[in-house]
Amino acid sequence: VNYQHCVPTLVDNGFSLWESRAILAYLVEKYGKDDALYPKDPENRARVNQMLYFDMGTLYQRFAEYYYPAIFAKAPFSPDGFKKMEDAVGFLNTGLEGRKFAAGDTLTIADMALVATVATYDVFKFDFSKYPNVTRWYESCKKTISGYDEINQKGADEFFAKFGAVLNQ
Repeated sequence: VNYQHCVPTLVDNGFSLWESRAILAYLVEKYGKDDALYPKDPENRARVNQMLYFDMGTLYQRFAEYYYPAIFAKAPFSPDGFKKMEDAVGFLNTGLEGRKFAAGDTLTIADMALVATVATYDVFKFDFSKYPNVTRWYESCKKTISGYDEINQKGADEFFAKFGAVLNQ
């Protein structure tokens, strides 16, 4: 089903796809009632894609680079790695200035991807107090995304329950 053996993986009528951001785009393209979550207009779609790529290549990547060596290899934490995480959250904070959501004034799949990463930072006790735009946006997403607690927070909490002990190293 998935030669990378990773989650999440979606199988839809025999079509197999993994990578959560790709799955989000596919589901909205195939089953969405309109294009609000993933606009078809090139400029608006480009803004959504920009934030999806920022999430994967910067925000999530910085979390992974800092925590995964400690979680999976018992390596010490890198102060430089934590600074890079702070920088990434700072970039998001700047990008959210004057915007209700990540790509503008409406919820998109970029918000759904980013909020999963931010929730992971949150359960690992990242201090968002210096990032008011991120805090405002995060709280808004938790209220706006239907079923947020079940589809996102539960997974973040389970991830922390399994790997959060690394904070005690």
